[in-house]
Amino acid sequence: MTESLSDDMDEILDVEKTELREQRVLSTLLEKQRTKSGHHFVIQVRMGEIASYVTSVNLRWVAEHVQFAGDLPIFHNTSVASKRVAIDQETIDQIQQRQPDWRRQLQMATYLATRKHHKFPPLLLVAYQGWVYNEGDERWGTDKRAMQESLTLSGLEPSGTYWDLDYGETNFYALDGQHRLMAILGLRDLITEGFLHALDENRNPKKHAGLSREEIVEHIHTETGEDRGRVHARLQHLMDERIGIEIVPAVVMGESYGDALLRLRQMFVDVNENAKPLTASQIVQLDESNGFRVVARRIMVAHDLLRSTPNAEGEDRPKVDPTRTTLPEGSSCFTTLKTLVDIVRCYLTENKRLKDSESFASWSQFVAKGIYVRPEDALLESGSHSMMDYISALARIPSHLAFIQGKSASEIRSDGGDDSILFRPVVQTALAEAIGKLVTSGSSLDSIVEELARQESLGQLRLRDKKTPWFGVLCDPVSLNMRRYQKNERLCSRMFQYLLGGGIEDDTDREELRSDFAAERRIDENSAINIDGEKVSLEDVRLPNPWR
Repeated sequence: MTESLSDDMDEILDVEKTELREQRVLSTLLEKQRTKSGHHFVIQVRMGEIASYVTSVNLRWVAEHVQFAGDLPIFHNTSVASKRVAIDQETIDQIQQRQPDWRRQLQMATYLATRKHHKFPPLLLVAYQGWVYNEGDERWGTDKRAMQESLTLSGLEPSGTYWDLDYGETNFYALDGQHRLMAILGLRDLITEGFLHALDENRNPKKHAGLSREEIVEHIHTETGEDRGRVHARLQHLMDERIGIEIVPAVVMGESYGDALLRLRQMFVDVNENAKPLTASQIVQLDESNGFRVVARRIMVAHDLLRSTPNAEGEDRPKVDPTRTTLPEGSSCFTTLKTLVDIVRCYLTENKRLKDSESFASWSQFVAKGIYVRPEDALLESGSHSMMDYISALARIPSHLAFIQGKSASEIRSDGGDDSILFRPVVQTALAEAIGKLVTSGSSLDSIVEELARQESLGQLRLRDKKTPWFGVLCDPVSLNMRRYQKNERLCSRMFQYLLGGGIEDDTDREELRSDFAAERRIDENSAINIDGEKVSLEDVRLPNPWR
């Protein structure tokens, strides 16, 4: 080896040793800064004219140190604030209206506890110190402008990027992320106390409603086979997980109290109005944990009655509307995605003769409580298979077969066409519930569908015909407008069970159904339209004869 090459190698080795020493020194300094009690290592970022500071903290720190935006003293028309700046009542109302809805706490906390791949975006916090509210504090200059920020910061290097934040005398408020804060508080209570109450929108506990830690552990064990001890241990460590926070000062240097108040108000409104949450339909399209939603999406692309097909021009012809919750008369779709999820839920939970009926019932129980655990693939496959059988049976009804072959859904649905009730979401959900119960009682799916097909051919599934069971039940007997209320959907399901199930033996139950049926066909205080299309007294309205 030449002397020159040897010198080069020595130089390279010296550089590598220096880099290693620098890395070790930096690692030691960063660890010391990170573990410094009462301090955070933060990075300054800047958008607009105000600098903010970014770091991460564990969920426990959030629960202990962060309060809600509505509690921020600068937002309250009290004490010295009322002397400094006039409070805009409209803005204060907006702030109060955006207080967290505590009805969501149980569901969001359960999401953190049950979904392994949970994720919350960072919180936007306001840093507030007591001197801000003290008009005589020396940190307000003679011109009533702040001499410093409402943050205690020390620069760690010349560029002003890295800072040491001493939060010992600082209070933090969630300007954006109040529901995330609410969920973290609920998670803490669930883990430490073993139970989380369901709350109303004003944070009052609901009677006999809530979820225990043991219920969560048992459900995760049942659905995934994970050892209960491991689930318990994982729950205990959840509060150690870290979340990002961005901190803005309540007051910045050179700012008057009024300037600060207006800036924070506007920032609060901006982050709430510009944050566009997912719609209910988008959630249905994306959710991979709710078994009913997963099954609905699977059958939507697998069955001819539901999957999109090209029209005469070669354009995609969707049969399930993914965005609406109901369908207008002229829609070309058979149903909506939300309705399809409801159909899946009703049929799988009401049909007790299905092989996995108990598991499907547990889906419903825990979806209602907000437990997010994706069912095993075998169960999803079983549910999908059962629903394919159900949809295939419906596809044998002439109107459904005609739709598959290209007939317009709007023609089948509209008053000028077939006026069919079966192409209306309210009826589709009610029918799935009724058929599930009828199959449980011993009827066969095939025989039920055969009867529906026969009644369709007789005109008994028309919406606005006074001589059908659906006049009044599903459409207003005066205006003839479609009724989509929950009570009408429920009555529709009961009528299907009565008509397709051979009637009702119990006199009390039969009279209750008759009374409800008559009430929906009422046209004035004392009169209603009977099943023969005639105006009679309410007492004279009789139920139609059972179809089977």
